[in-house]
Amino acid sequence: MLKKVISLTALAVLATLTIPAKVDAWGAARVSATRVGPYGGVHHASRTVAAGPGGVYSAGRVGGVGMGGAYGAGYRGYAGYGGAYRGGYRYGYIR
Repeated sequence: MLKKVISLTALAVLATLTIPAKVDAWGAARVSATRVGPYGGVHHASRTVAAGPGGVYSAGRVGGVGMGGAYGAGYRGYAGYGGAYRGGYRYGYIR
């Protein structure tokens, strides 16, 4: 009798471990680079993206400064899986 109970328990545990469960996973990445030129100019760019159960997100920006002035630009936006979207873009240049 004890062997039967142990065997059935082991079988139930094994079945529970092999059945996949629903998992809400997230994924994200960020890439960034900064460059310095030979005449003292600096340029930076980056991008970030993420995805998960609630939707997706993306953002990026660039900027720089040098002898001629400075500049910058950026964007961001996200979308839920239901179809909602919100985003924006901006840029500028300073001399």
